[in-house]
Amino acid sequence: MTADGVRAAYNQSAEAWDAGPAAVYACLAGALVRCAPVPLPDARILDLGAGTGVAGRAALAAGARDVVGVDLAEAMLRRLGPPIRGVHADVSRLPFRAGAFDLVIAAYSLGHLPDPVGALREARRVGPAVLASAFADGWTHPAKAAVDAALVELGFAPPPWYVELKRDIEPRVGAPAALAATARAAGYDDVRVTVVDVATGVDTPGALAAWRLGMAHLAPFVRTLSPAQRQRATAAAEAAVRGAPPLVIPMVVLAAR
Repeated sequence: MTADGVRAAYNQSAEAWDAGPAAVYACLAGALVRCAPVPLPDARILDLGAGTGVAGRAALAAGARDVVGVDLAEAMLRRLGPPIRGVHADVSRLPFRAGAFDLVIAAYSLGHLPDPVGALREARRVGPAVLASAFADGWTHPAKAAVDAALVELGFAPPPWYVELKRDIEPRVGAPAALAATARAAGYDDVRVTVVDVATGVDTPGALAAWRLGMAHLAPFVRTLSPAQRQRATAAAEAAVRGAPPLVIPMVVLAAR
């Protein structure tokens, strides 16, 4: 999986991400910060793979003093907004001094990295504690396959980076034992992994379709469609998820020091 492919996909998805998936990830981030291994009031936070900043804003809402968001996708960083400061950087080579932060948050970003151990090792260098999340291995929701299938009718094919991510990378961090082993390999001694079921409140065809259509493997394709085709894609996605259950996500949480 090439970093350039992932970066391009997320750059092309920033606007659609904020219109759909951001609401889901904000709900997940609120649940995540409640599991922090260090007190959040007055803490200095590094949001690793920040995207549009939902985890950083959740940390600020919990009392954090300062948040810096790091991402490879410049378009995502441009949507952070104050008081979060965005830094364009590779998570494997962070441009910060040792111990610059009290806590590093990696909300659903480790599953995008070919070397999660190396990323956590670098996170440990700049902050003594980490709080990370991943989708539980094997979890799915009917809307995921339904929306993908609906767009296939319009010419969509999953991009290679996404196929590789789902096949080879996410499984390394989605199982609690695997995520705990990854953290220990990175040098953390106090490692806790739990699974938290998060009810996102996303339960209508419109919201479920927006969640999927804004994801980075789909949004770049949708951008290539004409306005009429986009309307058709949205209608097809909403029809495909009609009757699907509310979105409840089992979130694997790593809290380590």
